[in-house]
Amino acid sequence: KMKILILIFTIFLSNLCFAKTIEFENYKVVNLGYISISKNMEIQAGKYKKISEAYQKEIGKRFGYEISSDRTVFQQKGLNDFEKSGFSSYARVIVETDISNYGDYEKLTTHYTATQNELKLLDRELKKEMQSIFSGTGLKLISWQGISITKINGRTALKVSYIRQLNNNPYVWVDMYQFQNNDRLHRLTLSYRLSDEKIWKPLFSQVSKSFFITNVR
Repeated sequence: KMKILILIFTIFLSNLCFAKTIEFENYKVVNLGYISISKNMEIQAGKYKKISEAYQKEIGKRFGYEISSDRTVFQQKGLNDFEKSGFSSYARVIVETDISNYGDYEKLTTHYTATQNELKLLDRELKKEMQSIFSGTGLKLISWQGISITKINGRTALKVSYIRQLNNNPYVWVDMYQFQNNDRLHRLTLSYRLSDEKIWKPLFSQVSKSFFITNVR
């Protein structure tokens, strides 16, 4: 038992130390707030961004759902220049905002809660909606980790976690946070290849904790 405890503690420390050796850069997201991204990632730009956006729009059009135009994507470094190293892993931090009408959502400052029954009902509906969105796209829902209500920097968010797969590609872990803000809904989505969890999980823990919405509606 002592050996097992030492091994677990060693793994925890190695992950923590790795996260600390990677520097972070602060970004201001227009009309939203701030987020810190590890420097082994880059903001999606150039030809790669055009290709990615064209693909997203085509998929959205084909399967009848809308892609937010207010969307910022961070990815593993090297993809923008199509470097070989950029394709050795998969990681995304996506910040999106859907704008609606005044009062359609709770205020950002509202610390809402839900009963266990309400969470179960919402969990079931969101899982069904996710499966419907994935249908026919090549995406498969491998494992549904469920939903919870959490707080990031004092802002209440609905957190959804699941594992997905695109065609025969490696499994991807996804954490998505939804923040209601009166006339808009903000989404912070963190995803990484499950086989690279030791690299990205500790980094993304810091990324999510850094997310701060200043545009209170």
